[in-house]
Amino acid sequence: MRETVRRHPVGSFIVVAFFLSWAWWMPFVLRGDTVRPGDPWPTHMIGLLGPALAAVIVTGTVDGRGGLTDLVQRMMRWRVPFAWYAGCLATIGLGLAVAAMVPNGHSWADASSFGGVPNLGLVLTFLLVLLVNGFGEETGWRGFLADRLLPRHGIVGTALLVALVWGLWHLPLFLLVESFRNLGVMLGGWVVGLVCGSLVLTWMYARSGYSILVVALWHTSYNFSSGTALMEGAPAAVTSAVVMVLAAVIAARTLPRATRHDTHFRIKQVTP
Repeated sequence: MRETVRRHPVGSFIVVAFFLSWAWWMPFVLRGDTVRPGDPWPTHMIGLLGPALAAVIVTGTVDGRGGLTDLVQRMMRWRVPFAWYAGCLATIGLGLAVAAMVPNGHSWADASSFGGVPNLGLVLTFLLVLLVNGFGEETGWRGFLADRLLPRHGIVGTALLVALVWGLWHLPLFLLVESFRNLGVMLGGWVVGLVCGSLVLTWMYARSGYSILVVALWHTSYNFSSGTALMEGAPAAVTSAVVMVLAAVIAARTLPRATRHDTHFRIKQVTP
């Protein structure tokens, strides 16, 4: 088993991430439970830790202590240009600004009404979601999967491959989380948004110096600007549209470089 993981780290990561996440979600699905905004139980949040745990397991098996040290260092890489933090603040700020201009009947307390976690106020709820959702997903999707695909596939190719895996990983949530179950005809928009989000996050990860912290912060900020009760309707639509435009700009600027084989992505060299 250990040798199989070492030979196929990417495939092994995908299998372990799906198993760990789905093992938490599927019992709720089989019982017919529903995760609703502001309701701390039942919760899908524990399952969001699956990609991070898979990254730790496979990295430890393949690269040993040196690989785990490298992973932790990227999770804590906070010395990056302030522009990256400003982008995270702007994302959640955009949602709040639109909510102020186009009220949807919810109170400002609903800005922290996030499915599967208690409403502890905006700051504490954000920190909790950052830990479980932000780091839980991004340590795996960008910190492990994208990190290993970037040298060979570049930003756009990596983003598309990760989006495929990421999208399939979400499948049980369409039976469990109320906001997913209510997508209906908007499912196509969700898929486009996922692909665009994958492109933005992959670009941020690569250009920020492989900082998992930066992408975890942005991922959480985006979820708060589009996934809470206060952000239903116009705020979520505007934020998603801005992300799509940003993704299009990134693709337009990145693809010509890829055709010239202009790549600067690191090749992993970790001392076990």
